[in-house]
Amino acid sequence: MGIRELRDKMEKKRYIQKKATEFKIEEIKNDLETAAETKEKLEELARKYGVIIATSPKLQDEVERIRKQYGIPEEAVITHIMSEEEVLKKGTMGIGTKIDHEKLGMLLYQRAMLKRKENGGIMTYSEAYLLANTGNLAQKLETKDIENAIKILKKNKLIPGTRELKSGVKIISFFPIEFTDDQNEVLSIASRNGFVTLEEIMLKAGWTKVRAQNALQALEQEGITRKDESYAHGERYYFPGLMH
Repeated sequence: MGIRELRDKMEKKRYIQKKATEFKIEEIKNDLETAAETKEKLEELARKYGVIIATSPKLQDEVERIRKQYGIPEEAVITHIMSEEEVLKKGTMGIGTKIDHEKLGMLLYQRAMLKRKENGGIMTYSEAYLLANTGNLAQKLETKDIENAIKILKKNKLIPGTRELKSGVKIISFFPIEFTDDQNEVLSIASRNGFVTLEEIMLKAGWTKVRAQNALQALEQEGITRKDESYAHGERYYFPGLMH
């Protein structure tokens, strides 16, 4: 494969990922818009995402009931939905716009909550960028904005923080998940492509089949990886939060 063909393939992959993120955000917005309107929707959202969104004080008792029913932590109850418009603020002398990094952090935090079932609450900085770079914020954000927003979330103790894998890839932990050395090793190997096979783990880590299976199964239970079996590729473990 030539350099140009490889570059085109990578660009196409990035475009598809971005569009998928935009479609997901639209789905989340639809859920957000109706979440505070009915008790049924509150319960559906709690069951689907492990998050409760309720902006009406009248639903306080119902929110508490649902929270306890599904074992949802208090920090996963959203009472104010952060919008993209709020993240943008007037620049100096009212000219242009600037990014409010604290509000950008809250926007990311809320969206990460709603994707917890998909990625287990971890993601790379590039995934966080794609998650926020939509709608009115599209093309207005830089990687530095995401970094500043994450620093504020960590400073305010809303997230555990970040970690650097052995592969050099930095990931953001939006929820307090403790990884064993074996799980960290799997994450490091998976960070190269966003997926791994059992055989790849055994080969690169030098482990037995049972040890590799145990580490993968633990990450699967946390929702961080998804096992997929296909005729073309065989059995693969995909890591949505580590996709490039």
